[in-house]
Amino acid sequence: MILSHTRYRTHLVAQAARELVGTLMRLCGWIETVRDHGGVLFLHLRDATGKLQVILDPGHLSPEAAEEAGRIRPEWVVMLSGVLRLRPPGTEHTSLDSKDIELVADGFEVLAVASNLPFRPQERDKVSEERRLKHRTVDLRSDTMQANLRLRHRLVTSFRSFLNSEGFIEVETPCLAKSTPEGARDFLVPSRLQPGTYFALPQSPQLFKQVLMAGGIERYYQVARCFRDEDLRANRQPEFTQLDIEASFVTEPDVMCLVEGMVRKAMEDIGRPLDPEPFPVITYQEAMDRYGTDAPDLRFGLSIVNLTDIFAGTEFHLFRKTLDSGGQVLGLAIPSSFQLSRKGIETIREEAEEAGAEAPAWGRIEGGVFSSSLAKFFSEKERKAIAEAMGNGENDLILFQAGKDPKTLRLNMGRIRLLAADLLGLTGEQVRLCFAWVVRFPLLEYDPSRGRYVAVHHPFTSPVDLSVLQSDERSVLESALAASYDLVLNGEEVGGGSIRIHRADLQRRMLRILGLGEEEIEARFGFLLQALAQGAPPHGGIALGLDRFTAILTGSESIRDVIAFPKTQTGTCPLTGAPTQVARRGYLGL
Repeated sequence: MILSHTRYRTHLVAQAARELVGTLMRLCGWIETVRDHGGVLFLHLRDATGKLQVILDPGHLSPEAAEEAGRIRPEWVVMLSGVLRLRPPGTEHTSLDSKDIELVADGFEVLAVASNLPFRPQERDKVSEERRLKHRTVDLRSDTMQANLRLRHRLVTSFRSFLNSEGFIEVETPCLAKSTPEGARDFLVPSRLQPGTYFALPQSPQLFKQVLMAGGIERYYQVARCFRDEDLRANRQPEFTQLDIEASFVTEPDVMCLVEGMVRKAMEDIGRPLDPEPFPVITYQEAMDRYGTDAPDLRFGLSIVNLTDIFAGTEFHLFRKTLDSGGQVLGLAIPSSFQLSRKGIETIREEAEEAGAEAPAWGRIEGGVFSSSLAKFFSEKERKAIAEAMGNGENDLILFQAGKDPKTLRLNMGRIRLLAADLLGLTGEQVRLCFAWVVRFPLLEYDPSRGRYVAVHHPFTSPVDLSVLQSDERSVLESALAASYDLVLNGEEVGGGSIRIHRADLQRRMLRILGLGEEEIEARFGFLLQALAQGAPPHGGIALGLDRFTAILTGSESIRDVIAFPKTQTGTCPLTGAPTQVARRGYLGL
């Protein structure tokens, strides 16, 4: 390693090892702790590679160095020279990386003084996030941020290495691009050279990578910066990073196989090897029916069960009214082994209402039948059928709900499933990684507020059956399935992709279905249509969200903990104060 030996240092802290005991070395870094034992100072020296205990004994230092050492404080930057030795018997075990070795310093120099520290790096968990982001310089020194950013680096390095080995090349696409809004709002950049016109920062490299496929590149990837002016949450930022991949002459299974191999290799490289079983593949409809979400968490069971058929002839008027209007009845069984108390049940009901879902009704299975306060309204046949459908587990808790809108009902039961899992401690396990593919999403959905169809994935996604693009029948369009696929990890979507429409005529037809006129199509997407018309191969790809992926791997509650300089939920940068007003004179370059 070239930079382990510079004018300032001969070794990195991580290179200080037992086999180098007796070696004279010079180290640099930050002082993490200082302990004074009768005039002899015991320091913990930290650099980017690790930590090491250093002894500063005035008897081994020049008078000037000894006097300087007496002033030292935590987070000062220092250069130390001395001999590496084994720690004395009885003191071999420490919390440091280097454990049973230490440096006895005979030379010492302060390189930089740290003043007015808002907090110590080791204290980050006791400090508000706002304060940590404002003083990100100090926060970045913490073990947590160091580990998170280094794991992110290893993850990206592995992805790049795998794709390089598969014949992909990294190509940079523009950050100053054309505004083609579809979904979130664009960030706009005024053009000085052409007043009144604007560039848009890319929401993704989607159109450029399709042009690359038409240009014969065939296998492309990019660690791409993307920008979306949207409301922020714990897992969203106005600027984010994605691993963007596109390949020619591929089908859905080809892309999924490539990505699964890449992810498996990366997990092995970061020390989180996966089970050999292939990632499960679940259709969108199955995910919604069984888990109430299109990004199911498969670390636990708790599948949703459709009980609608059981009540087909029910005399219970509330269910009868719901079913007659096209509604459904759904149930969720919580095994008795979890021993969920009445208080726990009420917690789920209250949190469900806070999350926007109705509080579920509940009961238990007793003696092969369903028993609850509502059971008196059910027939004996219905009570037995409920118990059988829910697994017939004695004393299992059954949460159930009826609703007139099946989609809303499934989403509500999905929230209840996750609330129950959280309460039971089933979602806090970060050791286990459960990947899954979700496929066969709807191609389109009708938006009554806009009076037109919108693309569920994006307008460039190919339908499974291309012939649907030739139809004007609403039933055909609304039942069309997309050749798309989402990669899900522990209940979070970490990647989404599709096979693209590679024919210009079909792409134009899709844009018309979405309500765009010819003039608007040419203004927004004319360059893409031209590229497709000049001979584009069948192609498809995917984008993986590196921020969200890393946050899950590190167990971080927010992606802000895996980004060096994130924005807050109001879209501001506490470190720099951005965004700020810009002086008109300086902005125009006058």
